[in-house]
Amino acid sequence: MRGVGRVRRAPDEAALSVSVERSALTAAEAQAGASERMRKVMSVLSGRGIDPSDLSTETISLEPTYDYRESGARLTGYRASQILALRLRRLDELGPTIDAAVAAGASGISGVTLGIADSRSAEDEARGLAVADARHRAEILASAVGVTLGPLVELAEGGPIRGPLPMMAKGMEAMSAGTPIAEGSTEVVVEIQASFAITG
Repeated sequence: MRGVGRVRRAPDEAALSVSVERSALTAAEAQAGASERMRKVMSVLSGRGIDPSDLSTETISLEPTYDYRESGARLTGYRASQILALRLRRLDELGPTIDAAVAAGASGISGVTLGIADSRSAEDEARGLAVADARHRAEILASAVGVTLGPLVELAEGGPIRGPLPMMAKGMEAMSAGTPIAEGSTEVVVEIQASFAITG
């Protein structure tokens, strides 16, 4: 018998990616420019009290750019980009951190998700609800066919499903005015499979 437990909690942390980009005539200039911008962004983020362990380089890329015409493609330069992943352990810092990163030279914000830092209590509550749900369903079915539900004989759990809230990144011009954050809630879902003995 399948049982599902759902628990909703207010999110208290956030994760996001911050990117910088620089174009130049040479690969070296493009890469150096992107690195300089990223160092400024990282310095600002560190200055806001973000722990270094919550900052990690996600992507570094360098690619040529072309001008495509009927006569063929002409190399026009190079584009370098770097993406930094960060975790914010205080949700009220999300909007100001985005604004600070953009002011420091970030050209993109993506992958913003809200979650709960300590999900164990929510998972435990969802497990209890899932077991109760499975037993309730089994009792209804047993009653419908005129038998008595016996003790639990087998129980298996699927992994908890946490539902971080994805947020659409706003345009850079909108962020400069102070990025608003709607916290909403996040859901933890646990599914179990239970087997019960039947008596009578």
